[in-house]
Amino acid sequence: MAQKSDRLPIARSRQFIINKDSPFVITEAYKTARTNLIFSLAPCKSKISVVTSCSPTEGKSTNCLNLAITMAQMGASVLIIDADMRKPVLHSLIEVDNKAGLSTVLGGITDDIAQVIHQQVRPSLDVLTSGPIPPNPAELLSSKKMEQLLEIVGEHYDYVFIDAPPVLVVSDALLMNEYTAGMIFVIKENSTGHPAINEALERVKMTNGKILGFIRANCNSKGKHSYKTYKYKYQYQYKYEDKNKDTENNPFLNGENTQYPDAQGNDTTL
Repeated sequence: MAQKSDRLPIARSRQFIINKDSPFVITEAYKTARTNLIFSLAPCKSKISVVTSCSPTEGKSTNCLNLAITMAQMGASVLIIDADMRKPVLHSLIEVDNKAGLSTVLGGITDDIAQVIHQQVRPSLDVLTSGPIPPNPAELLSSKKMEQLLEIVGEHYDYVFIDAPPVLVVSDALLMNEYTAGMIFVIKENSTGHPAINEALERVKMTNGKILGFIRANCNSKGKHSYKTYKYKYQYQYKYEDKNKDTENNPFLNGENTQYPDAQGNDTTL
């Protein structure tokens, strides 16, 4: 018997993206987070933030998108990058094509990053989706091409947000410490335990990373303005075997002679 998935349908997930009709208490909470982040980034040379979580199902992608939207609302030029090349969801949340993106840029399939950036998905907000799922996400994120990409977007945009996988599942988020200002952790209330938080912080410390702050998700305020922001679950598994993935249009799976950089930035043939 097939196992029932806990993942919320993507159409319902979109309901949690802030917009002009979102409750005041929610928009103000993100504005407060925006202000705190601006102060945290003030002494940093880089304005690139990695948004992650301790474990799956904590709402990091939605919070990353909402924080980027809130930052763009003050007129700053903002880019959000879906660096979760194992289980990407950003393209589904904002309903854009994902046939090309971060993986095809880092893999040498797309020469010009501007060709795959979705511009003005919201005023002042651009998006670089994950692209097709590659066989070597960690190697791509730690490559010289990733460093060069972040240098380019860091010069072009006022703020850059990177949606990265949970740190207790894979090391992908930690691989970008050297090229970013720091990490923002999404903590799910009544779900994320102190042992998990402590372990995640220890891993960041071991890799010389910096914590910019925390966002507490799934908070239920008491009173007439109660708004259950992230009262949902979704199944999150890090594996490539996905019967629903588009193998025909995935250049990493269709036998093309693809060049990709290894961890040292050297080109290797798939």
